[in-house]
Amino acid sequence: MIGDVLLTSLLCENIKKAFPNTIVDYLINSNTLPVLENNPYIDNKIIFEEKEIKGLIKLVKFSKRINQNQYDVVIDAYSKLQSWVDVFINDAQKKISYKKPGRTLIYTDNVEKHNEPHSYLGLAIEHRLALLKPLGIETPLITEPKLYLTIDEINFAKDLFEKHQVDTTRKTVMISLLGSDPSKTYPLNKIAEMVDFIGQNYNVNILFNYFPKQINQAKEVYNQLSKETQEKIYFELLGNDLREFIAIANECDLIVGNDGGAINMSKALGKKSFIIFSPWIDKKVWATFEDGINHTSVHLKDYFPERFKKLNNRQIKKQVNEFYSVFDFELFKDKLDGFLNNNLLGEQFINKNNVEIETKKEYSIRSMSTKISALLITYNEEKNMRRYLNDVDFADEIIIIDSYSIDKTEEIAIQNPKVTFIKRKFDNFTNQRNYGLSLAKNDWVTFFDADEGISTQLKKEIISIFNNQPKFDAYFVYRKFFFKKKHIKYSGMQNDKAIRIFKKSKSQYRLDRMVHEIIECNGEVGFLTNKLDHYTFDNEQEYLDKLNSYSSLRAQELRLKGLKPSFYHYKIKPAYRFLNYFVMRLGFLDGKDGYTIAKLHAISVANRYKYLDEIYRKENQNLG
Repeated sequence: MIGDVLLTSLLCENIKKAFPNTIVDYLINSNTLPVLENNPYIDNKIIFEEKEIKGLIKLVKFSKRINQNQYDVVIDAYSKLQSWVDVFINDAQKKISYKKPGRTLIYTDNVEKHNEPHSYLGLAIEHRLALLKPLGIETPLITEPKLYLTIDEINFAKDLFEKHQVDTTRKTVMISLLGSDPSKTYPLNKIAEMVDFIGQNYNVNILFNYFPKQINQAKEVYNQLSKETQEKIYFELLGNDLREFIAIANECDLIVGNDGGAINMSKALGKKSFIIFSPWIDKKVWATFEDGINHTSVHLKDYFPERFKKLNNRQIKKQVNEFYSVFDFELFKDKLDGFLNNNLLGEQFINKNNVEIETKKEYSIRSMSTKISALLITYNEEKNMRRYLNDVDFADEIIIIDSYSIDKTEEIAIQNPKVTFIKRKFDNFTNQRNYGLSLAKNDWVTFFDADEGISTQLKKEIISIFNNQPKFDAYFVYRKFFFKKKHIKYSGMQNDKAIRIFKKSKSQYRLDRMVHEIIECNGEVGFLTNKLDHYTFDNEQEYLDKLNSYSSLRAQELRLKGLKPSFYHYKIKPAYRFLNYFVMRLGFLDGKDGYTIAKLHAISVANRYKYLDEIYRKENQNLG
């Protein structure tokens, strides 16, 4: 239920972003109300108590009362008997839900579900976002649900960790101990085996996620653990309600265990997850953000697909104990180990005799004398911040130069203790970057952008270089270009590269460039082998807006050079830019997206000279 509520809240945020003046109400069961607290994209929460509206007559009265709000649009993401009554009684002109036999007459728009995920988001999110299409929102701006904590709640969790004397020099793993019911709970003896593996092999803090009424089950797991593991568990550190759990989860680094509300809430806080799915749950639906690195999961079907042939979820649920009996921890121990290796970066490993052994070289730079400063310039980057902070967690410090963002960029960033967050009025990209360089305390710096993703392989390569001392003074990184979540292989992007790691003592951004900044390195420059993922824009308008912002700054550069625009600049250069991208750079091989990219670049070139002409016109007016 918590997962449903969280994922459906995505609709509220997307509607608000697309139609800022719209009033968005959310009908919600009182049990899950804490999940939506402080959400700025919900105007009103309409609460229903299941006990109070039990029975058709009570439900009809409740639905009539809701109808008095005179809604224009009703979106039913639940599509069950109870919501059918609500929607049927409602006078909204537009009623949206999923296409299901026998109920299409209730809705004005029936959205078809697809059976296979089209992205790493998973079917649960893809299906909900599809409900926005009848509103004209073809490409949602927001794809990750969020939880919103107050400063008091954050401080509560920090004080609780301090009270329980949690070792903050170590990373903290939360164990999702219990599912929402026994059929969704990995057997406790096997959970204990998994927790013991973590405790004996990783130098971490371990928290158990359970409510006070579940203490006997928690003790059952705890009593099966080795003494070494028990010493790492803060057994009595737990929340008394959902909001306290959310605050505690926010202080953890990752979560491991049963699928359910705890996992979904932790993901909404930006935490990494390793999920054990119940045999009767459809992994394709609920394995959200599955990338095999930050989020991964296991299902018995991954190992014994033949056991599931000709069985539906209801039949599997009836035999769930039989399925769980063969779902041994040994099946996925190596997969869990790989996940922990990737995400407990820099932690020391411990052998079974509890003797510290050398940290694995390919995963850590903490023992190195060479330190790195990660620099970033931002404006409204909340959707990328968590990924960026995870990607540069190898850095000694993270300095963010922000141009007065009006979203949650700062709120997300300052939760990371490595971050120094500084606001500076934006004048141009070069000055922002050089200002960031002036603040870095280390000579070696990275200057990745917020929309660039560092893959595990690239991160390992960077770490390896600094473990063995860099051979060059700066490094180019080739980039994989993504437009509307699709990898663009041509359109001039096939050789796209940028210097992203360098010594600041030997490098500086050229002062004559306000945009498309160029690093001048007074030293040797090398190339990294692995590519950087460059996630650009989800729709054409975003891309054009960005290109136009570049064009405006480029126009200012050209004015300083005294260039006077002519017919050549207005007509020939845009046409040439289109042909360059679409023909000479093989954009036609990217199909429709290649055409779009070439067209947008041509428009931005034309706009560059329009902006330049406006600069001259304003100057002449001032002179007059």
